[in-house]
Amino acid sequence: MYELRNLRAEDIPVLAEVWNECFADTPNFVEVGGTDLEGRAFSQPCFDPKGVLVAVAGVRVAGLVHFGPRTNLWSHRAARRPTPEEGHIYVLVASPSTPDLACELLVAAEKRLGLDGAKRVLLGTSWVYGAQPYYNGIAGAYEIPGLSSTWRETIGMAQKRGYLPVAEYGTPEIDMSEGALPPAFGPMAEELRARARECRLRPGTRPVESLFFPPRVSVELLHGREVVATTAYGLWPEYHRHYRRRLYGLTNVHVAPRWRGRGFGKLIVIEAVNAALREGAEGVHLHVWRGNKTAWNLYHRALGFQPKCTWLTLEKRLA
Repeated sequence: MYELRNLRAEDIPVLAEVWNECFADTPNFVEVGGTDLEGRAFSQPCFDPKGVLVAVAGVRVAGLVHFGPRTNLWSHRAARRPTPEEGHIYVLVASPSTPDLACELLVAAEKRLGLDGAKRVLLGTSWVYGAQPYYNGIAGAYEIPGLSSTWRETIGMAQKRGYLPVAEYGTPEIDMSEGALPPAFGPMAEELRARARECRLRPGTRPVESLFFPPRVSVELLHGREVVATTAYGLWPEYHRHYRRRLYGLTNVHVAPRWRGRGFGKLIVIEAVNAALREGAEGVHLHVWRGNKTAWNLYHRALGFQPKCTWLTLEKRLA
């Protein structure tokens, strides 16, 4: 039996050890320390310690669950607009050797969220809606810190609890370990750059700072002052620390509605990948919802990103 209690400061280094044991077999695992958990999650301005339960067996810390309502992701709690009807379980940490504990933590989080008014609970949620303020970098810089498709025991346990799959995400990647772009990028880029010049578009870059991501560089196509297309790229520092490989992430790929269908989504990604390569990138990846067919086809078919990892979102209706 486990005692479930609120987080204490002295728990954090031990929780990092449990985290490493729990996630060691997931794709793109990076080993973490207590300072990672503290800096990425527990010291964020929007962190609410009431949303963390720690499992203890005797004097041994064995796992944790972190949960809360859907919010608008403002960094300061006073500016946040929570939606209690939709509960999110940001991360569930329990060793594969203790499957009953994972279930116990899940049940406890459901109960707390239900008491706060949740009508449904999402497990392994996309960072877009729930987990962006937490765990980015230590659980997959530009991936979701949710359920890897390799977590068969956890997924099976959740499904027995009434959870159903509602979304699937991928993290396609381009390998540039040989110091070169895919061969198709050159001719494609020249054609699209000529098209951009015909439309009087000019490129631009600017630094991006965020509480929730490592520093990045925004790459833009501009028509006057209008942003036609944009994305941002940056090194995944925790991955580099663990593997000594310079893997970069792309975020926020967007094309303004009236400019879509002209190839500028391809171009902005190519320009960002080129810029990352010039900085020494050995690979570039991103996070994409499989239901977004346009984006899925852009990365996998048009640009030659290769499938890498798969992540799931599960949902349970409480009422």
